Amino acid sequence: MDDAAAAELLTQVIARYAQLIHTERRTGTDPRRLDDLVAQHQAGVQDRAHLAEADAEEVVRLAALYAARLKELQDP
Repeated sequence: MDDAAAAELLTQVIARYAQLIHTERRTGTDPRRLDDLVAQHQAGVQDRAHLAEADAEEVVRLAALYAARLKELQDP
């Protein structure tokens, strides 16, 4: 997987977390869940920024991690 494809994958996950954060803030049902969502969002932002200097092995690792995370976020 190339850097651009990995970055797009991370962008999708970050966007999904942003949607979940927005929903959680509106409903306000679980402050711990909100904290977790914000932390995961921030981790995604940091990992996406790190892609520019990551070697090929790290890009593949991050892509696999975020592909799995995206699947979890999309499954009901």
